[in-house]
Amino acid sequence: MKRMIIQLLGLFLAMGQFTSCSAEKVPDKSQSSDSNEPLSYETDPIVTSPEQAAAEHLMPVKYFSQRWEWDNEILLAVSEYSSVTLNEESTQRYPALAEALVQTKNMEVRAMETEFENLLSTAKVELASLGADSFVAKSSTRDVQIRRADSVAVSLLSDSFLVYGNINDRYLNGTTYDTATGETLTITDIITDMSKIPAIVKKELTSHTWTGDFFSDTAVEDYFRDIPDDGIVWTLDYYGVTFYFGNGDLAEIGRHEYLAATVSFADYPGLFNEKYMTVPDAYIVELPITHPFYTDLDSDGTPEALQVVPVPDEGDLCYKAFEIHTDTDMQYYREDFPATTAHRTGGYHPYYIKTADGRHYLYVFAEGSDAASSDMKLRVMDITGAGFRVVDDVHIAPGYVPIDGSWALTDPDNMMLENFETQQEVAAYRVGNDGLPELK
Repeated sequence: MKRMIIQLLGLFLAMGQFTSCSAEKVPDKSQSSDSNEPLSYETDPIVTSPEQAAAEHLMPVKYFSQRWEWDNEILLAVSEYSSVTLNEESTQRYPALAEALVQTKNMEVRAMETEFENLLSTAKVELASLGADSFVAKSSTRDVQIRRADSVAVSLLSDSFLVYGNINDRYLNGTTYDTATGETLTITDIITDMSKIPAIVKKELTSHTWTGDFFSDTAVEDYFRDIPDDGIVWTLDYYGVTFYFGNGDLAEIGRHEYLAATVSFADYPGLFNEKYMTVPDAYIVELPITHPFYTDLDSDGTPEALQVVPVPDEGDLCYKAFEIHTDTDMQYYREDFPATTAHRTGGYHPYYIKTADGRHYLYVFAEGSDAASSDMKLRVMDITGAGFRVVDDVHIAPGYVPIDGSWALTDPDNMMLENFETQQEVAAYRVGNDGLPELK
């Protein structure tokens, strides 16, 4: 979760925290809270039994950076981006994965810095030719969201948006690692028979989306035929493999802008490498804004689409509400819940939560003023059965990790949060019986 963020001055060290469903964590009081190193935590020995899932949760750390430049009162360009790393403890356990994440982060930093310089150059030329009244600030954002993070695999979704002259575009990219080896996985490492995927994806898309606007009846098949395997955008999730389609991939630009299809382990078990089907019983997934996420909310054996869509205010400067879309009987729900960041690159950070006893929750964090991290609020919603019920609001957020980082949320039984209402420093929380974060 983004905090006050400053211009990037250098590359950060790889940091993070490892935990499991059964691990209890207590802050190490011997370390000062204003240290430039992340707080360490004493972890009870992990006790496993044959009944427990073989996959154990990881708890990575997300880091956030921002660059901007002004011409007097006019914002010329802004660039914001996040990255995911592991800390010392996790690095010792999975050194190859830690190194792979650091290398990925370094490449992304270089790419974003180069892109910012291009944005700034374009902005200066446009400002000089158009004048202040017609000028629009250039922006580039990239948020890396954790779709899966356990002892079997780590899968990251890079969600990017670009406002660059006449080009305004959003694009996704997925990267998946084998946790033990740190190797980047290809789609054929996960799916053993790709020849069956076009028909299955088409079936999944038509189950959730009207495809009458597609280029043709064979648009999905044509896509997989024409795009090489390394050009397909996908992530390995806890539920299966999700394929993402950009604006213009299957239909004319502007029609079906946000499409995704999940091929589930449960429905197609013979298609997958069995190793990557081993997942924890409970998990948390950070959701991309507007893009659909698929999971079985009503326990009928069929996945439902879940989308969180921001609603801008009248000035189109920040968000005043969010909408929830599903393809169940209750297809649409709106919640007034302002996100009052000074610019549109922040806003909402939604998370889907599945508990071990089959409950489903939606956590939506709303950012407040950049000048006050205590403005961060969480709305907890019970979506079990595909209904929508507000539980409560809490002034709480993922725990801060120096510098400009926060603990990632992956495990409902071990969420590193800081509570602004009680002034509680970073501590371990679990999802309580009512869905609210409960101090462990």
